[in-house]
Amino acid sequence: MAVVRRGDVWQVQVRIGKDPRTGKWIRRSATCDTKAEAQRVERRLLAEAEANRASWVEPTKLTVEQYLIEWLERKRAEGRTSSTLFHYGDLVKRLIVPAFGKLQLSDLGPAVIQRWQDGLAPSTDAPGASQAAYAHRVLRSALSDAVRLGLLPRNPAQAARPARRTPRKRGGVSIDQAQALFAATEARWAPLFRFLYYTGLRPGEALALRWGDLDMEAGILSVSRSRVLVGPDMVEGAPKTAAGIRTFALPAPARDALRAQWAIQAQDRLAAGPDWRNEEWVFSSRIGGALDLNNVNRAYRRARKAADIPADLPLYSLRHGAASVLLGSGVPLGVAAKLMGHSQVAIFADTYASLLLEASQEAARRVEEFVADRAEKTGTDLRQERPRRVR
Repeated sequence: MAVVRRGDVWQVQVRIGKDPRTGKWIRRSATCDTKAEAQRVERRLLAEAEANRASWVEPTKLTVEQYLIEWLERKRAEGRTSSTLFHYGDLVKRLIVPAFGKLQLSDLGPAVIQRWQDGLAPSTDAPGASQAAYAHRVLRSALSDAVRLGLLPRNPAQAARPARRTPRKRGGVSIDQAQALFAATEARWAPLFRFLYYTGLRPGEALALRWGDLDMEAGILSVSRSRVLVGPDMVEGAPKTAAGIRTFALPAPARDALRAQWAIQAQDRLAAGPDWRNEEWVFSSRIGGALDLNNVNRAYRRARKAADIPADLPLYSLRHGAASVLLGSGVPLGVAAKLMGHSQVAIFADTYASLLLEASQEAARRVEEFVADRAEKTGTDLRQERPRRVR
């Protein structure tokens, strides 16, 4: 680094850092009219050089594919659920590795990632846009860990925009639709669908329940496990989030559904005889084994069709319907979020934004009724503005 006079001008030259690809020094120079100006430029370039040296990372020889294999193993060791690991691995295998798995990790830049996303979904809501955006989140998470581990100076996926998609409005089964559904459901499946609707449990949480999780006399339920599809298999593990582990009182319709399920299971036990599996599942097969979510979905679709309910309301819509019942009943937002197993009220509010609008409309109607009733009793119309005092 130096400030040198060259004739009528002053020249500055500073090493600002190393090229992350080659490891060679990068130099910056400037020409100034005065020595004082040259010294100011030198101080600025030296500050930039110090920042670059602090962030410089030795280029790694790892390819993107090699790194992602290691990253998935770390996620497994951290205790990520089997379902999450399956989806991460599937996206890595099908969408990420074929695109740039052979590139060295240090060669992965924002432009490469952006072209990949644009190729997967060239326009808003293009087929596969949701999956492309999910793959982008997975890659961004993996590269954030690479930065934390000192393998990359910065995360190139942060600068690349994910595939564009319009957030879906989550619809729920209304009370009237629910009653029609229950009436059209085969007897052995009706208790499960009623229970899902009146508790708001995720289907996987309900399928993981054992009778020991219930205090039928007190009407208390404890949720601590979930059974989900991982590829073709049902796998039991922790709920979707830590907030999914919860204990709460059951409403009367949910307790009635459990009594009906107990009676159905007693009949199944007698019919199965020595073939009965005493596995203590609340919702079980005809011989006491665990239920497969695929079979539950098929039973739900049959009932939905028979009840003439729109096909865009899947099994999970019973959970959204439960949220609608909670909000429409005036249950505080924070309490509703806890009952539904959400870790944050903001997440619950975002997920069920359309239901919150319905609840606010109901609240507005109640306020109007209160004001009208008050006006009738007192002869004072609270809806009229008070006249302003003239000064």
